Amino acid sequence: MSVDEDQQTIPARVKQWTETHPDKEVFVFYSDEGRRSLTCKDVHNLSTKFAALLQRRGLKQGDVVCNTLTNSPERLITDFGIMTAGCVAANAQALLADGTDLLHVINLSRCRLLIGDNTLPGGAWDLLKPHLGEIMDLKVKSSNAPKLEMVEFVGVKGGGDYLEMLHQEGDPVPVEILPTDTALYWTTSGSTGFSKLVPKTHEVMILLSSQFTKMFQFHQMNTTVFSDRPLGWAGGWPYGFIEMAVPQAMTDTRGSVLDQCRLCLDVLSKERCTHAVLTIAFMKKLAERRTLENASDVIQRLMCIATGQPFAKHCFEFVGKICHSVASAYGLSEVGYVSSCICEKEEDFEDNLVGCNSHLAIKVVDEQFKDLGAGKDGQVLLHVQCVFKGYIDNPEATKAAFTDDGWFKTEDVGHFDEKGRLFVEGRRSDAIMHGEYIIYPSWVEKKLRTCPYISEVMVVPVPHPDMCHEVCACVIPKSNMDVTTKMIKDHCDPMFISDSLHEISAKPTYYVLVESFPLRPTGKPDRRALSEIAEKITSIRN
Repeated sequence: MSVDEDQQTIPARVKQWTETHPDKEVFVFYSDEGRRSLTCKDVHNLSTKFAALLQRRGLKQGDVVCNTLTNSPERLITDFGIMTAGCVAANAQALLADGTDLLHVINLSRCRLLIGDNTLPGGAWDLLKPHLGEIMDLKVKSSNAPKLEMVEFVGVKGGGDYLEMLHQEGDPVPVEILPTDTALYWTTSGSTGFSKLVPKTHEVMILLSSQFTKMFQFHQMNTTVFSDRPLGWAGGWPYGFIEMAVPQAMTDTRGSVLDQCRLCLDVLSKERCTHAVLTIAFMKKLAERRTLENASDVIQRLMCIATGQPFAKHCFEFVGKICHSVASAYGLSEVGYVSSCICEKEEDFEDNLVGCNSHLAIKVVDEQFKDLGAGKDGQVLLHVQCVFKGYIDNPEATKAAFTDDGWFKTEDVGHFDEKGRLFVEGRRSDAIMHGEYIIYPSWVEKKLRTCPYISEVMVVPVPHPDMCHEVCACVIPKSNMDVTTKMIKDHCDPMFISDSLHEISAKPTYYVLVESFPLRPTGKPDRRALSEIAEKITSIRN
């Protein structure tokens, strides 16, 4: 079904689908408590009511609302409601156990209202409470977050149904939303480990949704997608729903999930999913856990979309066990999905192959930004001014991100082959690619240096067959103490959040003791040499 050109905003697209498919189930959430679903009409009506609530709280068009909720109907509705009110939805993710990364996003975005859940122990709200102090009548007054004025608690444990409560709201004051208005901020890691904010307009999100559905061969009448990626991230956004009202199934992470693999396999079968957006590591777990009674019908129709890290040839092992094909996808928060390669047979699979694209200009250059020929590794550049013009409140990072003639510097190393296919090997910098997440050593090292047993520390990558790399902390211990790696691990592990569902923890997997760090001729520590030392030590342990 075609969509009118004037419906190039997210609220207009949501309204379009409620007019054409009002009773179609388009979002299904599973947890151990059961199945929760939303129709097109539900999404439109509830997001409109939440927009009215925001207006009643004093929010104006263009105000920023930070959402800390995890995947759930409440997260989906509040995100769409923020945009329906003409506000900007900012994703707030947490990796540090002290909540400082969340606070950074709140302040950088100049957030006026924060959405949190005060009923889930250990969640984002628990991390933020020490920074924000006492909350009176949902009002915030904290020098740590001077622009934040209020919170909206969207609890699910021990209270009423928040979405049912929304039905009591009146109608919002109509807001004229333009395609060029900012719809949301995506977060992306910065050089300090904290997030930079990437603004996305409504028309850009419509464009990205169209590109996504074409790239992965979605069809309106017979496509259902499963995704275990967070809704607030580039890899987990509901592109299929926005573009063609494609149903999406996912785990309700605000409920209890004792066995993620078992639940996912059940959902893939019950919802007759045709596509699944998964990390490679989780694909492997599913292949190991799949059962004979539900595997055959899933395999025949399922394409897995592997996201977040370079693709390896050994991933062919998964094909035939959980799906008929795997799409290796390459993308960045700044620009969305760039390219993909759909592989069905063993000969299709090649290490780090991410295929071709038809919507972005790509080139591979040397250190002087000169084009390189086939087979030669260099930095991957993209021409993306149509979808990314710069970071919020960070002119220095924006300037550094582009060449003088307007090409975006991905900081990824790659090459083209003789067929014009793109291969992406990994990051140019010291960043560690851990599954789908990029971890910056300086950020982790700063936290580890607070440990009383550590004199100095450097964090380096060591290879892992599924996660690309694991994080290894190489420690020079305090000289006057009898330090063991267990002492360091026990002290340092609680500094980091361990999210086993999404596998994005920055917590080191390994701690190794060394007497000194290898040095470059300049006298600076040699991270590459240290990484090789760490690889040998950890391989012996394994």
